[in-house]
Amino acid sequence: MFNRRTLVSTFIAKASFTATVALAASNVLVVSSIQSIAAPAALAQKSGDNINARIKRQYKKIDAAQKNGQLDEQQANRLHMDVANIENKARSERQENGGELNPQQHTNIENLLNQSLNQIDTAIGLGTTVSSGANPLGANWQPGPDGAQDPEALKKKLKAQERRALRQQKQANMQAIEQQQLQYEKEMVNTLGDQKTKIEQEKEQLENVRNNSGAN
Repeated sequence: MFNRRTLVSTFIAKASFTATVALAASNVLVVSSIQSIAAPAALAQKSGDNINARIKRQYKKIDAAQKNGQLDEQQANRLHMDVANIENKARSERQENGGELNPQQHTNIENLLNQSLNQIDTAIGLGTTVSSGANPLGANWQPGPDGAQDPEALKKKLKAQERRALRQQKQANMQAIEQQQLQYEKEMVNTLGDQKTKIEQEKEQLENVRNNSGAN
Protein backbone atom coordinates (compact mmCIF):
# COMPACT_ATOMS: atom_id res chain seq x y z
CA MET A 1 0.00 0.00 0.00
CA PHE A 2 1.33 3.45 -0.98
CA ASN A 3 1.76 5.94 1.83
CA ARG A 4 0.96 9.65 1.52
CA ARG A 5 4.59 10.59 0.66
CA THR A 6 4.64 8.20 -2.29
CA LEU A 7 1.36 9.55 -3.63
CA VAL A 8 2.60 13.14 -3.39
CA SER A 9 5.85 12.26 -5.18
CA THR A 10 3.95 10.50 -7.95
CA PHE A 11 1.61 13.44 -8.41
CA ILE A 12 4.50 15.91 -8.57
CA ALA A 13 6.31 13.77 -11.16
CA LYS A 14 3.21 13.54 -13.36
CA ALA A 15 2.61 17.28 -13.09
CA SER A 16 6.23 18.03 -14.05
CA PHE A 17 6.03 15.70 -17.07
CA THR A 18 2.77 17.28 -18.24
CA ALA A 19 4.21 20.77 -17.89
CA THR A 20 7.32 19.76 -19.82
CA VAL A 21 5.27 18.29 -22.67
CA ALA A 22 3.03 21.38 -22.81
CA LEU A 23 6.06 23.68 -22.86
CA ALA A 24 7.67 21.69 -25.68
CA ALA A 25 4.46 21.76 -27.69
CA SER A 26 4.17 25.48 -27.11
CA ASN A 27 7.74 26.02 -28.33
CA VAL A 28 7.05 24.00 -31.47
CA LEU A 29 3.91 26.04 -32.14
CA VAL A 30 5.77 29.31 -31.68
CA VAL A 31 8.60 28.22 -33.98
CA SER A 32 6.10 27.06 -36.60
CA SER A 33 4.24 30.35 -36.38
CA ILE A 34 7.44 32.32 -36.75
CA GLN A 35 8.42 30.23 -39.76
CA SER A 36 4.99 30.62 -41.37
CA ILE A 37 5.24 34.38 -40.95
CA ALA A 38 8.86 34.62 -42.06
CA ALA A 39 8.50 32.39 -45.14
CA PRO A 40 6.16 34.67 -47.14
CA ALA A 41 8.20 37.68 -46.12
CA ALA A 42 11.39 36.00 -47.26
CA LEU A 43 9.72 34.95 -50.52
CA ALA A 44 8.42 38.46 -51.07
CA GLN A 45 11.86 39.88 -50.36
CA LYS A 46 13.42 37.44 -52.84
CA SER A 47 10.78 38.32 -55.45
CA GLY A 48 11.34 42.02 -54.87
CA ASP A 49 15.09 41.58 -55.21
CA ASN A 50 14.53 39.68 -58.47
CA ILE A 51 12.35 42.48 -59.87
CA ASN A 52 14.84 45.16 -58.83
CA ALA A 53 17.75 43.20 -60.30
CA ARG A 54 15.95 42.80 -63.64
CA ILE A 55 15.17 46.51 -63.78
CA LYS A 56 18.82 47.38 -63.15
CA ARG A 57 20.00 44.92 -65.82
CA GLN A 58 17.65 46.40 -68.42
CA TYR A 59 18.83 49.93 -67.60
CA LYS A 60 22.43 48.78 -68.03
CA LYS A 61 21.65 47.03 -71.33
CA ILE A 62 20.12 50.20 -72.75
CA ASP A 63 23.09 52.30 -71.60
CA ALA A 64 25.59 49.85 -73.07
CA ALA A 65 23.76 49.73 -76.42
CA GLN A 66 23.66 53.52 -76.61
CA LYS A 67 27.36 53.72 -75.79
CA ASN A 68 28.19 51.18 -78.51
CA GLY A 69 26.14 53.09 -81.08
CA GLN A 70 23.43 50.43 -81.40
CA LEU A 71 20.82 52.88 -80.08
CA ASP A 72 20.52 56.61 -80.66
CA GLU A 73 19.58 59.02 -77.91
CA GLN A 74 15.89 59.10 -78.80
CA GLN A 75 15.61 55.30 -78.78
CA ALA A 76 17.49 55.03 -75.50
CA ASN A 77 15.29 57.67 -73.84
CA ARG A 78 12.13 55.91 -74.96
CA LEU A 79 13.33 52.53 -73.68
CA HIS A 80 14.50 54.12 -70.41
CA MET A 81 11.03 55.62 -70.00
CA ASP A 82 9.38 52.22 -70.49
CA VAL A 83 11.54 50.62 -67.79
CA ALA A 84 11.01 53.60 -65.48
CA ASN A 85 7.24 53.26 -65.84
CA ILE A 86 7.47 49.60 -64.84
CA GLU A 87 9.71 50.47 -61.89
CA ASN A 88 7.24 53.14 -60.70
CA LYS A 89 4.33 50.73 -61.08
CA ALA A 90 6.11 48.09 -58.98
CA ARG A 91 6.97 50.66 -56.31
CA SER A 92 3.40 51.97 -56.17
CA GLU A 93 1.91 48.48 -55.88
CA ARG A 94 4.35 47.56 -53.11
CA GLN A 95 3.29 50.62 -51.15
CA GLU A 96 -0.40 49.79 -51.60
CA ASN A 97 0.17 46.18 -50.57
CA GLY A 98 2.15 46.68 -47.37
CA GLY A 99 5.60 46.83 -48.93
CA GLU A 100 5.48 43.72 -51.13
CA LEU A 101 3.88 42.47 -54.33
CA ASN A 102 1.21 39.81 -54.24
CA PRO A 103 1.66 36.87 -56.67
CA GLN A 104 -0.61 38.38 -59.33
CA GLN A 105 1.14 41.73 -59.19
CA HIS A 106 4.54 40.03 -59.34
CA THR A 107 3.50 38.07 -62.45
CA ASN A 108 2.20 41.24 -64.14
CA ILE A 109 5.47 43.10 -63.46
CA GLU A 110 7.49 40.15 -64.80
CA ASN A 111 5.40 40.15 -67.99
CA LEU A 112 5.90 43.90 -68.44
CA LEU A 113 9.65 43.46 -68.00
CA ASN A 114 9.62 40.66 -70.58
CA GLN A 115 7.87 42.94 -73.06
CA SER A 116 10.32 45.74 -72.34
CA LEU A 117 13.28 43.39 -72.85
CA ASN A 118 11.87 42.27 -76.21
CA GLN A 119 11.57 45.90 -77.28
CA ILE A 120 15.15 46.58 -76.21
CA ASP A 121 16.46 43.56 -78.13
CA THR A 122 14.45 44.54 -81.21
CA ALA A 123 15.71 48.12 -81.15
CA ILE A 124 19.30 46.94 -80.72
CA GLY A 125 18.90 44.47 -83.58
CA LEU A 126 17.52 47.16 -85.90
CA GLY A 127 20.39 49.46 -85.04
CA THR A 128 23.12 46.89 -85.70
CA THR A 129 25.21 47.65 -88.77
CA VAL A 130 28.08 45.81 -90.39
CA SER A 131 30.82 47.87 -91.97
CA SER A 132 31.52 47.01 -95.59
CA GLY A 133 34.66 49.11 -95.91
CA ALA A 134 35.28 51.89 -98.41
CA ASN A 135 33.37 50.11 -101.16
CA PRO A 136 29.67 49.87 -100.21
CA LEU A 137 29.25 46.96 -102.62
CA GLY A 138 31.96 44.97 -100.89
CA ALA A 139 35.73 44.78 -101.13
CA ASN A 140 35.63 41.95 -103.68
CA TRP A 141 32.97 43.42 -105.96
CA GLN A 142 33.80 43.47 -109.67
CA PRO A 143 31.63 44.36 -112.67
CA GLY A 144 30.19 41.25 -114.27
CA PRO A 145 30.89 40.42 -117.95
CA ASP A 146 27.15 40.39 -118.70
CA GLY A 147 26.69 43.88 -117.31
CA ALA A 148 24.43 42.67 -114.49
CA GLN A 149 26.64 44.44 -111.94
CA ASP A 150 27.18 47.53 -114.09
CA PRO A 151 25.08 50.37 -112.62
CA GLU A 152 24.74 52.19 -115.95
CA ALA A 153 23.72 49.02 -117.78
CA LEU A 154 21.26 48.22 -115.01
CA LYS A 155 19.79 51.73 -115.24
CA LYS A 156 19.33 51.40 -119.01
CA LYS A 157 17.72 48.01 -118.55
CA LEU A 158 15.27 49.40 -116.01
CA LYS A 159 14.38 52.32 -118.29
CA ALA A 160 13.79 49.93 -121.19
CA GLN A 161 11.51 47.83 -119.01
CA GLU A 162 9.63 50.95 -117.96
CA ARG A 163 9.13 52.04 -121.62
CA ARG A 164 7.95 48.55 -122.53
CA ALA A 165 5.48 48.56 -119.65
CA LEU A 166 4.14 51.95 -120.79
CA ARG A 167 3.68 50.70 -124.35
CA GLN A 168 1.84 47.63 -123.14
CA GLN A 169 -0.39 49.79 -120.97
CA LYS A 170 -1.13 52.09 -123.91
CA GLN A 171 -1.97 49.14 -126.16
CA ALA A 172 -4.26 47.71 -123.49
CA ASN A 173 -6.04 51.05 -123.21
CA MET A 174 -6.50 51.29 -126.99
CA GLN A 175 -7.88 47.77 -127.13
CA ALA A 176 -10.31 48.58 -124.36
CA ILE A 177 -11.47 51.71 -126.22
CA GLU A 178 -11.90 49.77 -129.47
CA GLN A 179 -13.88 47.11 -127.67
CA GLN A 180 -16.14 49.72 -126.15
CA GLN A 181 -16.62 51.36 -129.58
CA LEU A 182 -17.55 48.04 -131.19
CA GLN A 183 -19.99 47.29 -128.41
CA TYR A 184 -21.57 50.72 -128.81
CA GLU A 185 -21.93 50.31 -132.59
CA LYS A 186 -23.48 46.88 -132.12
CA GLU A 187 -26.02 48.26 -129.67
CA MET A 188 -26.84 51.16 -132.01
CA VAL A 189 -27.37 48.79 -134.97
CA ASN A 190 -29.73 46.70 -132.87
CA THR A 191 -31.56 49.80 -131.70
CA LEU A 192 -31.89 51.22 -135.22
CA GLY A 193 -33.06 47.83 -136.50
CA ASP A 194 -35.77 47.74 -133.85
CA GLN A 195 -36.79 51.29 -134.72
CA LYS A 196 -36.90 50.51 -138.46
CA THR A 197 -39.15 47.53 -137.86
CA LYS A 198 -41.46 49.63 -135.73
CA ILE A 199 -41.57 52.43 -138.35
CA GLU A 200 -42.41 49.96 -141.10
CA GLN A 201 -45.19 48.47 -138.98
CA GLU A 202 -46.64 51.90 -138.27
CA LYS A 203 -46.42 52.81 -141.97
CA GLU A 204 -48.25 49.62 -142.94
CA GLN A 205 -50.97 50.31 -140.36
CA LEU A 206 -51.40 53.83 -141.78
CA GLU A 207 -51.76 52.47 -145.30
CA ASN A 208 -54.41 50.01 -144.14
CA VAL A 209 -56.38 52.80 -142.47
CA ARG A 210 -56.26 54.93 -145.60
CA ASN A 211 -57.35 52.07 -147.79
CA ASN A 212 -60.25 51.25 -145.53
CA SER A 213 -61.36 54.83 -145.42
CA GLY A 214 -61.12 55.24 -149.20
CA ALA A 215 -58.59 57.99 -148.82
CA ASN A 216 -56.44 56.49 -151.52
